[in-house]
Parts: sequence; C-alpha cells; structure tokens
Amino acid sequence: MRARLDPFIVALLATALLGTFLPAGGTALDVLTIVSRVVLGLLFFLYGARLSTSETVAGLRHWRLHAVVLVITFVAFPLLGLGAHALDGHGLNAGLADGILFLTLVPTTVQSCVVITRVARGNEAGTVV
Repeated sequence: MRARLDPFIVALLATALLGTFLPAGGTALDVLTIVSRVVLGLLFFLYGARLSTSETVAGLRHWRLHAVVLVITFVAFPLLGLGAHALDGHGLNAGLADGILFLTLVPTTVQSCVVITRVARGNEAGTVV
C-alpha cells in the first residue's frame, strides 16, 4: 500500500518555504496580516459549524478529560516554564529561559489543534495520514 501525501501538510510546508524565501513586507505584510486573521476566524467557525448538536453534547459529557487538558495547558505547562525560567543563570542562558517560558505560556496553536482533531479521528471524511 502506498502512502498518500496529505494536501494540508504539503500546503503548510509550501507556505513555510514561500515565507522563508519571499518574506512579506510593507503594505503586503499589512494585507496578509488581515487576511490571516480572517482565515483563522473562518477556520475555527467552520470547524465548529460542521459539528452536530448531538456531537457537541457528546463531547461535553467528557468534562473530566476537558478539565485535565485545561489544567495541563494553563497550569502545569506554565509552572514548568517558570521552573525553567528559574534556571536562568544556572545552566540555562537568559534567552533560552525566556523562550521556554514564552512557549509554556502560549496555548496551543491552530496547527496542533488540527493535528489533535485528526488523531482523535474527528475528521473521518479527510485524508488518512
């Protein structure tokens, strides 16, 4: 069996390469900033709009799982980041300590949400990776 390339992953890599070699600046950057915000809003809206009410209610029944994910994301990770930041000057340089703290304070990105949805088989109609 031959594995198919996921079009989303290909588009993501192509966008990263394009941005690396042809970065936007000036007016183009301003326009792309607005476009990216609109597209992200549409992405979240369309993912939510395609859920049926019964699926939403079924998901809410797993409140303990949601609570664990929220605690890990907004309590455990920031505490780990603060712990790493405390190592500033003790084996960890200031820039790296700040970077780790920043990464632990920022919630998950759209990409990781899409990956988690796919792993959970939330997009059964999509391409299998």
